[in-house]
Amino acid sequence: MLILIGYLVVFRDSVRGYMLTGGHLGALYQPAEFVIIGGAGIGAFIVGNNGKAIKGTLKALPLLFRRSKYTKSMYMDLMALLYRLMAKSRQQGMFSLERDIENPKERRNLRQLSAYFSGRHDA
Repeated sequence: MLILIGYLVVFRDSVRGYMLTGGHLGALYQPAEFVIIGGAGIGAFIVGNNGKAIKGTLKALPLLFRRSKYTKSMYMDLMALLYRLMAKSRQQGMFSLERDIENPKERRNLRQLSAYFSGRHDA
């Protein structure tokens, strides 16, 4: 919701600033320009990709409008894990992480990470 409000504020203030400097809003609205830019972009995409990639892209478009399966708590847990790993590498050296990476289920730092990759994370 905050992102939408932020975009609206940016748009509103951009239009206000343009009008305050004497600009006319009618000059900004150019439907033919949108057609040209959109058509050129779609055409370049078709020319630059094979049929399989185009079908895959069209199939994936609805995914853009779905909610992410990752929650804020998951991101925060991963940030905390990265912090712990970087702190360990800074204190004990990069090679100290090798044991953790070779046996992730036995190491406290990576036990949580293996739960993420196996899909058993409690969000």
